[in-house]
Amino acid sequence: MYYSKARITEELPFIIHADPLLEKTAYPTHTHFLTDIGWPEFFIDPLSFGGEGNASRINNSYLYFQKHNNDLQAILSGEIIKIPVNVIEPKWRNAPIYTLCYREAAATFEGVKLAYPEGIDPGMQFIQIWVDGDYFALTDFYYLGGVTPSFGFLF
Repeated sequence: MYYSKARITEELPFIIHADPLLEKTAYPTHTHFLTDIGWPEFFIDPLSFGGEGNASRINNSYLYFQKHNNDLQAILSGEIIKIPVNVIEPKWRNAPIYTLCYREAAATFEGVKLAYPEGIDPGMQFIQIWVDGDYFALTDFYYLGGVTPSFGFLF
């Protein structure tokens, strides 16, 4: 699959690939081209905040980790980092009390394979973003065959 780098900016040197959920299943909202600059790729459950909300969480997570490299390195060392959404999204007025969680995910994780079906280059790293409490999003089973709104845990 080909992705244009036309939307890449100096501030956000990647694109976000989101699924509008036009079909019955969706793939995780995820980045492309962060690997090109030595960063891990980010992905999030497509049903967490929807296409636009997920993209905003990814963009602002990248900007946060640029300033807090020690948190990024902790994730890549196997830690789970939890950050209140209003820290990641300070302009989100009246933000619900969500906590975003971050962990490194293996290339063999079904969420990663669903987001990057065109192939995963050796050495690529991935960070999964999820909402604290949505532990189903940490399972391979959740992503097998694509995510569906009727999965049972949602809505």
